[in-house]
Amino acid sequence: MSEPFVFGVPLIARGVAADWALVDRLLGLTLRSVLAQADGDFRLVLAAHDRPGAWDAVADDPRFELVLADWTPEPPNAPNDDGGRKKWLVKERVRAIGGGLLMFLDADDWVPRDLVAKARAVVTPAHVGGVVRDGVALDWRSGRVARFPLPGPFAGPFHSLCGSSTVARVVPGGADELGRDPHLTLGSHHQWPERAAELGVALAAIDVTGLYMIGTGQNHSEHQSPVADWRRGITDAVRSEGVPLDAAMAAQFGQDLEALPDRSPLRSP
Repeated sequence: MSEPFVFGVPLIARGVAADWALVDRLLGLTLRSVLAQADGDFRLVLAAHDRPGAWDAVADDPRFELVLADWTPEPPNAPNDDGGRKKWLVKERVRAIGGGLLMFLDADDWVPRDLVAKARAVVTPAHVGGVVRDGVALDWRSGRVARFPLPGPFAGPFHSLCGSSTVARVVPGGADELGRDPHLTLGSHHQWPERAAELGVALAAIDVTGLYMIGTGQNHSEHQSPVADWRRGITDAVRSEGVPLDAAMAAQFGQDLEALPDRSPLRSP
């Protein structure tokens, strides 16, 4: 029997979102991307204060679960406390089903169609998790895409910049803290390979092309991060050096370029 694979998505609260309609629209594309997985044996847990309209498309699908947050929402801050608490809710649900492979996504992310299949193929019980090291950055506003290493301000690998690049093996109930909470032990996504090496544990390389979405205005790191100015420089570099997203690449992430929302610059260069 396959180990459960769970996507976990923390969603900003409607009451503190700058543009809830855009949040909802972007989440709809994230859900469409997940639905396009070649291996359909997955779950998705959305941790949110509100039920977004995009959820209607998956509400009757038993693979998708909405977990409502019960604290008073606060505006985004530098530590991203709200997102962290919602990730904890997701992790609790994974523990409740007996553990499995967990990948956190931002609510504007797209994932490659072969992600679940390839992660299952390489992340075994001998691994603490896996890392996606290669990928592209897509600027929502301009519809331009650039492959890592990015031109100019960032010459590192995909996982060093994109938080949606790690898959953790969550093993509840054991004495091993690393299994109970891999994210706590391994730290931030950019630290995983080095921390795993320090601890002498195995970390798999997941051979897919990831996608880092920028320029939506909804990604926490674009505005609230201590390095927000530097990240905006990365956005400028993608806009100036990238190439237009084409239908073939959009399809790799479960998207139909012509079916993207009319107001999105991605729909037409």
